[in-house]
Amino acid sequence: MQIRNINIICVLVFMIIVAIGAYWTHVSKSLFDNEQRLLMNDIVGAEASAIERRLSRSLSTTYILAQEIKRNNGIFENFESYAEEVISTIGGVSNLQLAPSGIIRQIYPLGGNEKAIGHNILNDDDRRREAQLAVAEKRLTLAGPFELLQGGVAVIGRNPVFLNQGGVEEFWGFASALIYLDDLLDVTELRNLERRGYSYQLSRLHPDSGSVNVFARSQQALSGNSLSVAVNVPNSQWTLTMSRNPPGSIISRTFWGYLASLLVACVLVYLLYSVLQHPLKLQREITEKTQILDDMLSYDNLTGLPNRHLLSKILANTIAESEHYYTQAAFLFFDLDDFKRINDSMGHDAGDHLLKQIAERLRDAVREEDVVARLGGDEFGMLLQNVESETQVATIADEVLAVMEEPVKIESREYTISTSIGIVMIPSDGSQVPTLFQNADMAMYAAKKEGKRTFCFYNEEMQASVLQQLRIEEELQGALDNHQFSLNYQPLVDLVDDCVCGYEALIRWYHPERGMIYPDSFIPVAEETGKIVDIGYWVIRETCEFIKLRKLRGEVSVRIAVNLSTKQFNDPNLVSFITQVLEDTGVEPRLLGIEITETILMKDVGDAIMKLDQLKGKGITVSIDDFGTGYSSLAQLKRLPVDTLKIDRSFVMDMDSDWSDRMIVEGVIAMAHKLLLRVVAEGIESEKHLALLKKYGCDVGQGYLFGKPVPADDICPSHTVQSRAQG
Repeated sequence: MQIRNINIICVLVFMIIVAIGAYWTHVSKSLFDNEQRLLMNDIVGAEASAIERRLSRSLSTTYILAQEIKRNNGIFENFESYAEEVISTIGGVSNLQLAPSGIIRQIYPLGGNEKAIGHNILNDDDRRREAQLAVAEKRLTLAGPFELLQGGVAVIGRNPVFLNQGGVEEFWGFASALIYLDDLLDVTELRNLERRGYSYQLSRLHPDSGSVNVFARSQQALSGNSLSVAVNVPNSQWTLTMSRNPPGSIISRTFWGYLASLLVACVLVYLLYSVLQHPLKLQREITEKTQILDDMLSYDNLTGLPNRHLLSKILANTIAESEHYYTQAAFLFFDLDDFKRINDSMGHDAGDHLLKQIAERLRDAVREEDVVARLGGDEFGMLLQNVESETQVATIADEVLAVMEEPVKIESREYTISTSIGIVMIPSDGSQVPTLFQNADMAMYAAKKEGKRTFCFYNEEMQASVLQQLRIEEELQGALDNHQFSLNYQPLVDLVDDCVCGYEALIRWYHPERGMIYPDSFIPVAEETGKIVDIGYWVIRETCEFIKLRKLRGEVSVRIAVNLSTKQFNDPNLVSFITQVLEDTGVEPRLLGIEITETILMKDVGDAIMKLDQLKGKGITVSIDDFGTGYSSLAQLKRLPVDTLKIDRSFVMDMDSDWSDRMIVEGVIAMAHKLLLRVVAEGIESEKHLALLKKYGCDVGQGYLFGKPVPADDICPSHTVQSRAQG
């Protein structure tokens, strides 16, 4: 049989199988789409009804207030307690307001809303329209949604109240309810549906401009195939629109449908050629095996990208060409942040799937002449040929960062991957391949230190910084073995009786050659290398020994607190070690305090609670350090078994000149006292700071106003504040 006839037969078989597979896949997808549309109809209707019900229930509070006003002929003496009971019973309401004659006179809760008192609703250009409509039509109207000055988006329902005076209805004022949009949406399943791949948006026609105003939406935009339903609200109508991107399963099924037909066609073609062209088959096998061996040496098996071996060859050629033709190139080196966490939690198959998707994105992000390589693990390299300037390279690096941060779907779940990029210019930053890799690695870690999700160009200062870090790393263990560490103690002062009520132990490193090395210089290195655990345990033991010594001297016993690092808090031996040290030294557990940053606790709240319960059960006092700089919520905070909040010094230092800092400090103190927690304010440096903190009811103060950290021998045994200006 001629080659031409063989080719025709193979092409026909290939086309028939592909057509059958494509038809089957299309029918399957169409059935799925119809099913999803019916499901979408039900979901959109249910969510719209949930919004209407919640809004109606929340706005019913205005009718309750209106009835109470009418019943008492316009007098409302117990508004706060009544409003509190209404809000707690019905829920979904941020605050309730009474506005006799349109002027707001009462708000519950008042905190944070003081500026609204005295505001005339009927004279407010932004809100007057709905208020006048409510009076004219004698019915509840809804204003908003609109953004609040204190943050968040809310709507406000205003119910006009009319009193019967001698048979004539006279306008008394408004009973109003403020409802946060987030609280309204929390009663729906929209957020859960968003995690399952649904997109949504809530909109309305603006009453003034007539344009569509979108006031709530999912992070992912609506697709073209969306459904809308009306949400009826007082004096207006909202529109809920939802869509859903095809889930990974149907995409995968479609993909495999096409792939199966292609594979069957390829197998049959292969069999035909094997039978009819055996000699050619043998030749082809030899060629393919040769290519496979070459690819194994030069390409990554998982992603198909060039590997480190091939990239090194390309880099060497690029260096030579750049030096010869006076051109410029750039090499970008980066890895995936938190890849190990995903790989360990989801499994290696998920990790491999992630690497493949990242590789595909990187291929699409570069020009044809550029090279993307996988260097091993989660490390990638990108060679940009013939670049004109660092500005051009920075633009491309920004594009890479943006591409990397697009969500990656793994097993129907979406993950956001970030990266930090180190950049070297060729040939100015290195004329040898190993030098380029080394310098790019330093630049990448410099970018990570700047907070990740960024890029950094190599410079010579990085070399000196790396050498300095290596030197500190080498000398840390010797510092511990050679007793170069010591503890200073800074007093904690009771702000009621001005007496020292405790100390905080702060580590210092006295280097025999370089003198004092402050914690900011060596603690990050100790954290990175893991030596912080041994250093932290030394601090705990040294502190307990000092407490024991003070008792032997007959000095008044006060609590001394030590700080725990992330790795030390996560060490499984922490509780047993502290218990053993307390037993060895005979120190009462109440005299040892533990300070843990807010950020550490929020990483795994469940584990933190379990460990803190163990420490508290032994009588050890626990404080949250640097409060206000992390991401804890009130709901999480009240679950934590802690005794004290320490307000971060950044809020205290500018408190006398920054109104917002004063509000934060006052709010934290009030909140902590509601939770029966004591409050320590750090960074007190002036009498103004002290006066404000006493005014707000702060329990304990710490800062240079009372004294700098001093060695143990310099501590005043009388526990009185001698001079606030010394230190």
